[in-house]
Amino acid sequence: MFFTRSRPYKSNDQATIESKNGHLVRRYGFYHRYDTPAELDLLTQLWPLVNDRLNFFTPTKKPIGYGTDKLGRRKRLYDQPRSPYRRLLEAGVLSPAQEHELAAYKATLKPTRIARQITELQAELTRLAATKTRRLEDQLTWRAPDIKALKIRAG
Repeated sequence: MFFTRSRPYKSNDQATIESKNGHLVRRYGFYHRYDTPAELDLLTQLWPLVNDRLNFFTPTKKPIGYGTDKLGRRKRLYDQPRSPYRRLLEAGVLSPAQEHELAAYKATLKPTRIARQITELQAELTRLAATKTRRLEDQLTWRAPDIKALKIRAG
């Protein structure tokens, strides 16, 4: 999985880049900052699960061209939704051994277990990020001076 960034000196790139990141990185990893080894370990466990879910169980549609609607406006046309795994099999670029290996791997996957593991990892990532956020918030929160203590010192 690649985390894309905007091009240098191109201030109008950010929306495009965020839309690419938003598909997987922001959807599954949220907007928290992860900078500890524990969080890195959780992310390392999360991404293979996300990839398996996306590649084997999530159907996607691909644009196949343009057509016109009843009013003559241009309209994008899409094919039938299929998972990337199914598209790869239909492309006919794999050897029979590779097809068998992928089929055997898919047979070992359980979508509900993958979903549960993703949810558990996300909950743990959120908990770790919330702990750091609270700690930082406590450090940065302004506290009013104690008036009574100031009067005693002045008096």
